[in-house]
Amino acid sequence: MIKIFLLVTLLISTHCFCQEEETPLLNEVIVDLCQPVFSDGVLTTENGGIISAPNLRIQATHITYTNKKLEDFPVSSIIAEGDLIIEFSDYVFVGERLEYDLINHCGIIHNGKTMIEPWFFGGKTIFLLEDGTYTIHDAYATTSSNIHPDWMISSDIATISDDHELYAKNAKFKILNLPVFWIPSFTTNLDSIFDSPIHYDVKWGSRQGHRIETAYEIFSWNNFKTFMRLDYRLKRGLGGGFETFYRSPDRKTSFNSVSYVARDSSIIHPGQRFRYIFQGVGDSLLMDDKVSIHLVYDKISDIDMPTDYYDSGLELKTAGPTELLIRRQEDSWIANLNTRVRVNNFQTIKQELPSFETTLHPYDIAKTGIINDTVFKASYLDLVYGNNQLYDHDYGSTRFELSPLFYKNFRLGEFNATPEAGCVAIMYGNSPGSSVKYLTLGKFGLNVNTDFYRYFNNHKHVITPYVNYNFFTAPTVSPNHHYIFDIDDGWYRLDMMRFGFSQSFYRKLDNGFITRPFYADIYANTFFDTHTFPQVIPKAYADAIFNTFSFLQHSIHTCWNFNQNELDYYNVRTEWTVNADIAVSVEYRHRSPFDWRKVDHTNFILDSYRTVEQMRHSQLSDRRDTVLFHLFCRFHPCWAFQVESRHGWNREFEPSYNEFEIDLLGNLPSAWNFKLSYQHREDDDRLSVSMSIGLKRPDFLQCCPNAPLLGF
Repeated sequence: MIKIFLLVTLLISTHCFCQEEETPLLNEVIVDLCQPVFSDGVLTTENGGIISAPNLRIQATHITYTNKKLEDFPVSSIIAEGDLIIEFSDYVFVGERLEYDLINHCGIIHNGKTMIEPWFFGGKTIFLLEDGTYTIHDAYATTSSNIHPDWMISSDIATISDDHELYAKNAKFKILNLPVFWIPSFTTNLDSIFDSPIHYDVKWGSRQGHRIETAYEIFSWNNFKTFMRLDYRLKRGLGGGFETFYRSPDRKTSFNSVSYVARDSSIIHPGQRFRYIFQGVGDSLLMDDKVSIHLVYDKISDIDMPTDYYDSGLELKTAGPTELLIRRQEDSWIANLNTRVRVNNFQTIKQELPSFETTLHPYDIAKTGIINDTVFKASYLDLVYGNNQLYDHDYGSTRFELSPLFYKNFRLGEFNATPEAGCVAIMYGNSPGSSVKYLTLGKFGLNVNTDFYRYFNNHKHVITPYVNYNFFTAPTVSPNHHYIFDIDDGWYRLDMMRFGFSQSFYRKLDNGFITRPFYADIYANTFFDTHTFPQVIPKAYADAIFNTFSFLQHSIHTCWNFNQNELDYYNVRTEWTVNADIAVSVEYRHRSPFDWRKVDHTNFILDSYRTVEQMRHSQLSDRRDTVLFHLFCRFHPCWAFQVESRHGWNREFEPSYNEFEIDLLGNLPSAWNFKLSYQHREDDDRLSVSMSIGLKRPDFLQCCPNAPLLGF
């Protein structure tokens, strides 16, 4: 083979270069041809060669390279075909024929194709433009590597920018070369394969009727993505809408929304023929991240709409809040402004119109070691009941609260002691008696603890006995004489001491990491001068989490009721990771009639105000038994199945139930995901098939095993 390396500006062709200043600047073009033939400024070969330039590399069997002048105009071009490979900017193309202009940095590929994993795309003619973009005629894009693709997006004309943005006109979605969907234009980023740009879902059965669902990414530009969703229930009607996602390049601003309308009906209201859901959530950081804004809205036509729309597994969806939260955080103070309103008539909600809260950074008073932590709140609150509530006496009031707290830590030999004192002062502008109410009470507490530990080779056993005492004075206003909007208004006298001990067993591994294979906390509460408790120590508690093996973890949470001589509740859970492909979890939950439904189970103000009998015969009583089961098994690198079930019984006013879901999950060729699911609910049975395009996002730890965890 004879190789000729030519610097084009030094090419020996005296009749081509008459004036040096008119010669095109092609001094970075390198020509490497095998057995070339030169004639009149044209270099040709039939035996293969390579021509390279900045952002360009051409390899082919038949190459014609022209560098001369025609009628005083410089010509520098390449024609290549036969085993053709072109590297242009970020892409590597193959095709039948290339015509490229080295002066204008543009060209045409006939019957070309390229890929950005996992995408393959090409067309009848591909125009390579100087700015790094591509225009493709009779274009297609697919994730199928077959000669005859399983599916594709075809278009009369498409454009791909240098940042991988694809814009196609007259786009058709085809499966096995059969058109299944058409849209006038389609925009996406070829890197968005992780966001599943195409989704199909078919469900058989259920009381809602058979359902066909399709979702397509129809727009992707400048960090915006929009998906169009269409679905049809054979018994109920057509529905459609859009899902929009945005995240700023600096990851400080994001917004997601759902806008969906259906000619449909719910199971509860079969006569309803118009349903909708409009949801959105947005977050943003401003002013050097000192100000955060959180916006949420959730307007739906009926209480069942979220569950019907998302339709995911056994999970039941409910309407969320509609609120705006603005938070300002400085080194010495934090302030929150929150506005919450009701937009769905069936919701019972505490409206904040608005609420303002600020707190100073805890500070040392005159270097005495006494720490002050003060919170101030100002609100106008309006509690509105849903239109399906029997009790519908809405009420509202202005509310101002000041809560200072003072505490200091002491070291008493081997013991840590932290006494604290504070108060709560609340003014209500309105009350059940239509008058202003001023509520005040004092708060006192003491926390004492110590640690005992012992080392056993690379193990450490730690025992921490502790005592927490809390005393709240009786409020100046009885709970019956002021409005209670939520737990923050539920103040009453409390004289309680929690005592117990926790213990942990630590182990240091050979790689330097420390694990805790055993943790337990055993404690009880003592109530002084409290008439609602028949005994001074009504209940004793135990919480434990331990590993019998590195792959087998257990947790136990239980409580013994001394007054009733029975277990108040217990949760027992076992999680077994058999290997990298099989994992199982089983949990049993028991609640006695004397376990209460409370927002905070460690808050006993309600227990100090209401007697056991009053709560036992109210909706606070939570008697039930539940078994939860979850199995995942990957029996092939591309196939897995999972089983989820929940079974409940012993509910006082509700029937027993058995619900389960069985899923078959698969990763098919061409980046397709497959899911076959059978669901059995309390009042429903159905079978569904889902198909979507997408890849699993790279695992951060697998990509960067030596990177710091950064708190994750």
